[in-house]
Amino acid sequence: MLNLTHYIKEIGRGKDGARDMSEQEAYELFGAILDGGVPDLELGAILIALRVKSEAEDELRGFYRAADERLIRLDKPSGRLTPVVIPSYNGARHQANLTALLALLLQRFHIPVLIHGPLEGMGRTGT
Repeated sequence: MLNLTHYIKEIGRGKDGARDMSEQEAYELFGAILDGGVPDLELGAILIALRVKSEAEDELRGFYRAADERLIRLDKPSGRLTPVVIPSYNGARHQANLTALLALLLQRFHIPVLIHGPLEGMGRTGT
């Protein structure tokens, strides 16, 4: 069982005070998250702490390894272009949201596009 308090204490000290996890620590933590082994309250604290401090390169490598071992790989469509998947969750605050225009431009070149995001705009200009 992972000591979640340790992780939250280390990464939850704010933008300037937080310590980056090693690749192995990030691998173990993200693996536990993907396996459903992190309760909702602790998961919320971890995700907020990561959002505030931002992910380090070693952490991203660890997250990738954990995901790579657990997620199903999709095969590339044979004889067709691979779809471009565009996440659109943050929206735009002060500038135009150009996601839809990018999708239309790609479509013009017969490149399949999938945009995913929330149904509601969350107070921002959504796609």
